[in-house]
Amino acid sequence: MAARLTPNGIAAVNAGDLDLKPVVQVMDVTKVAGSPERFRILVSDGSTTQDALLATQLSDVARAGRVRRGSVVQLLEYICSTVQSRRMIVILNMEVLIMESEIFGKFEARPEPDSFSNKSSSSKSSSNPHGTPLSNGSCINSTSKAPSYPPTVQPSYNPSPNYKSHGAIAKNEAPSRIIPISALNPYQGRWAIKARATAKGELRRYNNARGDGKVFSFDLLDSGGGEIRATCFNAVADRFYDAVEVGKVYTISRGSLKPAQKNFNHLSNDWEIFLETSSIVELCAEEEDGSIPAQNFNFTEISGIENAENNSIVDLMGIVTSVKPSVTILRKNGMETQRRIVNLNDRSGRSVELTLWGDFCNREGRKLEDMLDSGEFPALAVKAGKVSDFSGKSVSTISATQLFIRPEIPEAQMLREWFDNGGKDASSNSISREVMPGVLRNDTRKNVSQIKDEGLGRGDKPDWITIKASVSFIKSENFCYAACPLLVGDRTCGKKVTKLSGGGWRCDRCDGEFEKCEYRYLLQAQVQDHSGLTWVTAFQDSGADIVGCSAEELFAFKQHDETKFAEIIRSCLFRPFLFRIKVKEEHYGEEQKVKVTVAGAERVDPSTESRYLLDAISKFDHITS
Repeated sequence: MAARLTPNGIAAVNAGDLDLKPVVQVMDVTKVAGSPERFRILVSDGSTTQDALLATQLSDVARAGRVRRGSVVQLLEYICSTVQSRRMIVILNMEVLIMESEIFGKFEARPEPDSFSNKSSSSKSSSNPHGTPLSNGSCINSTSKAPSYPPTVQPSYNPSPNYKSHGAIAKNEAPSRIIPISALNPYQGRWAIKARATAKGELRRYNNARGDGKVFSFDLLDSGGGEIRATCFNAVADRFYDAVEVGKVYTISRGSLKPAQKNFNHLSNDWEIFLETSSIVELCAEEEDGSIPAQNFNFTEISGIENAENNSIVDLMGIVTSVKPSVTILRKNGMETQRRIVNLNDRSGRSVELTLWGDFCNREGRKLEDMLDSGEFPALAVKAGKVSDFSGKSVSTISATQLFIRPEIPEAQMLREWFDNGGKDASSNSISREVMPGVLRNDTRKNVSQIKDEGLGRGDKPDWITIKASVSFIKSENFCYAACPLLVGDRTCGKKVTKLSGGGWRCDRCDGEFEKCEYRYLLQAQVQDHSGLTWVTAFQDSGADIVGCSAEELFAFKQHDETKFAEIIRSCLFRPFLFRIKVKEEHYGEEQKVKVTVAGAERVDPSTESRYLLDAISKFDHITS
């Protein structure tokens, strides 16, 4: 295939023609120093060479070697910037026409730009002071003789002036060209983006070695799906905090780009915009908003969260099946906050606990609770939830989280149809609570006698099984303990605390004192089925599943209403449960004992259990036939 380079194509691009789509040859490919995800290439139109920077969406093409020295490419989308008095092409989209070809053409002299090269000045040939270095160390200079296979000539391009008939324009008066967020890079001089504000953080105060200050950030989304965070400090924060509203579209220019702080920024962009006193944020007319979506989601199914890393950020969506009451939690700094647990199900056959913190409890949490009380099971989309692997996998809200109840998006409609057409009655296994990573959610169904007969729990790892059994006895003397209510990360400490002689409580782990403790289940119970019985231990959540109320409530009844307390205990007995249990041999001094811990307890649903038994029977008939 003959290469058809565009004569004078680079000059046309530098003159501002963004519709030409020139065909050029790649002379060199290098990584940008300090940014392993960005690549710089040297392109040629057969007579002139020019530095170009690949946008991040093209990094995989260079990383995989699909564009290399000698490749012939067509530039489909690009912009041109001036960096340190030199022009730089930023390539947004391109097509590789020929992956590898001989270098051809005659080139004008071009000095090497030190600010983007990874080569030292010593690599330039002293005998060719005006040559253009290539990746193999050779040079092509203005006197190089063209090879015998010149490129097929396209019509020459003679660009017209950018501001024809408009008179002289001062350097800083020319309007910045709106570019995609994906094309932003710190090597550009002038730029502008048009994007929707999708999230806005609180105006926070801070104190560090440089003094006091305040800061807030907001997230931006453009029509191409690119996202980036903008951050404002001090006087700039005061100027823009009230001006920026979530859902509105703005044109933003004259900010600086710095590497994104991934510890605090969950967006998939290497850069972050820092607005300055000279920055411009202008509200766009509402009729111009149609091309930019309201929000950008990258949903992970609940089953996929099982393998997600701790503290990773995910988007997820599910049907809300339960909402627990909001409870007051004491933070480690002595401040109180609210916590509420919401359960989500989806088509993957899994469910997960979503922990709402702070204002989410009384805002979205209260609304969800009211909807469930009225018989509605709403779809809930979670933007930027934080994964926790404490006692199984769960998701928590953080300051950047956004919750969307009944979102009007196709994914929500599909989930709604699934739930209404049978998903509501489908069995679902929780990935939350005391389920260890790597445990299969379709735990093997066993009976009680098999725990001993098969020596479960005596290996290096615990055995996880499901049993169908009833509670036959509960130790009511010490069913709970006084626990620390302080927060450690996004979870309560929960360690046993000591009562102080002067009143109040103390936690040795947190090294803190507080007026009120939290009562948590440490339930010792005997469960049995047709094959035998065993003792089990149920902690906070699984204890509440068995008893039907919180440890706080049961402790209050024991203190003030013994009759009600006894009635609740009796109501738990001889009701069938599906217990998900962990069986593990533990050492108590010199004694070894198999401990059975309840990770979850669900009341047996007759229809679901019938389907399970029918399926088991059909499998048995298939094996024996």
